[in-house]
Amino acid sequence: MQRYSKLFFSIFITFFAFAIDQVSKSFVEKNINFFLSGFNVFDGLNLVYVQNKGVSFGLLSGLNITFILGIISLIVSGYIVFLIFKSQKIIELAGLSMILGGALGNGVDRISNLYVIDFIDIYYNNFHWPAFNFADSFITVGAVIFFYYVLIKK
Repeated sequence: MQRYSKLFFSIFITFFAFAIDQVSKSFVEKNINFFLSGFNVFDGLNLVYVQNKGVSFGLLSGLNITFILGIISLIVSGYIVFLIFKSQKIIELAGLSMILGGALGNGVDRISNLYVIDFIDIYYNNFHWPAFNFADSFITVGAVIFFYYVLIKK
């Protein structure tokens, strides 16, 4: 893949992930009263409002280190940019770009709000997976794609 094509592809995927995340969180904030009470979309999926001051799935939320987590997120994003420039394969590039878009989305929120808005609640019977957002989803899918490529395909 040519250098400029690779760069354009990566910027597109990163911006898409970042934009979807930020637009969805903005929508949730603008309609906070609707989300505070929770909304059942269908059996197994609720839309809720959660302020996550920790890392993924609320881990470390009691430590009051949200701003530091935001800075770490931006530093890790810089390393991912380095990996993107080294990447030669489109699938590897797609995974890294998805991780970058999600990390930037959550990192910006942590620095500006000191929390991340989570609003997707998936459950089965009485078991609820911790609430998450689109940035978390992009990070997870991107990591699966990247590690599949690095560990299995290489």
